[in-house]
Parts: sequence; structure tokens; C-alpha cells
Amino acid sequence: MIFARMQLIYTHRFESAYGDEETLTQAKREWAYSLAGVEQARIEYALERCKLELAWPPTIAEFVRYLTPDPQALGLPSTRDAYLEACQNSHAPSQTRWQHPAVQWAARETGYFKLRSEPERHSWPAFESVYRNLIERLADGEEIDFEAQEVALPAPDFSAEDRLIEQLKKAGASDGDAYQLAYYLEKPAGSELRARYRQRSQERLAALQLSVELPD
Repeated sequence: MIFARMQLIYTHRFESAYGDEETLTQAKREWAYSLAGVEQARIEYALERCKLELAWPPTIAEFVRYLTPDPQALGLPSTRDAYLEACQNSHAPSQTRWQHPAVQWAARETGYFKLRSEPERHSWPAFESVYRNLIERLADGEEIDFEAQEVALPAPDFSAEDRLIEQLKKAGASDGDAYQLAYYLEKPAGSELRARYRQRSQERLAALQLSVELPD
């Protein structure tokens, strides 16, 4: 399918690149090996990018780079712009007009508390990973109803985290330690994950020799 599309797109330029049957057969084998396991939707996406951006048929390396979706090509903000918006809106996400619901979705999956309280060296890689995964899902043809998911979500409440952070700071914890110690409150109440993170915070408290009672 790839070579048939390229022949239509590049006509004589494609034929000059694969002039004889033996070269064409070997090339097809190498391309098939390199693209094994790639979703059909992603291949079609890369072909469309090649058609618009490359005057000559791409090499395998060029084509593989085009498999990585570009957010802006899908009508979404760049990853960096989305991250900056997510950080800016993380204090009141439900009261903000987001430029695209996908950005809010990625911010929620990353964690509003993480985005508004942790340094960029931690929050940026986390958001980048979530947003990239979302873009890849969309490029693979998956349909995600962002608005329906957002409607079902209650407005986030950061009051418990804020209170604990203030307590920890008053007890002598640094800003960084206070945010990390309170991070477990971002996890669902009553969940095993929250209990595990709380236990880590409890151990960290003991190591710091701070006397603060952590809420459940």
C-alpha cells in the first residue's frame, strides 16, 4: 500500500528511485521490516505529511520521523504551549476557558496539583509524556470524547493539599519537601495507590524528623 501511494504521489520521481524490479523487491522488504507493528492510521498520516512536505520520495528514516504526530497538524496547540497553558490554569481548571479540551484532558491526567506545585523539571516531562501519548492515540484514529469526560468530573478541591503544605512549612519543611510530602493527596481517596504514597510521605517525615500528622 505504501509503495502504491508513493507511486501515485511522486510518479516518475518514485520510479527513478526504484528503477528495477530487484531493487523494488528489496526496498519493500526493508520497509516492511522497519514499519512492522505500526498502525495503519499512523502510516496514512505520515504519507499525507510526505505528500505535503517532501518533493521527493522519503527515505525510511524520514518516513519514520513523520510517523510521530505533530500536534498542530491535528489542530492542537504545540506541546510546549499546551504545557504552559496547563500550568497557568491548574489553579482553577473548571473556571477556565481552555483553547482546546485536549489540553485540559492532558493537564488532568498529569495532575493539576503536580502542575501547579512541582518544579518544571518534574512537571514538564510528566505532561510531555501524557500529551504525546494523547496525540499518538488521536493520530492512530482513536476518537476521544473530551467534553463528555470533563462533564462527569467534579471540580477539583485543593484545600486539603494547601492546608497540609502550610502545616509542613510551619513545621520546618522546605517548599520542595512540603509539596512532595503532600502529593499523595492528589491520588483518589481510599485507594491503594494513595495509601502507598502516604506511607512514603510518612517515612520521609520521619527521616526529616518533622512532627506532622498526615491526613488519610
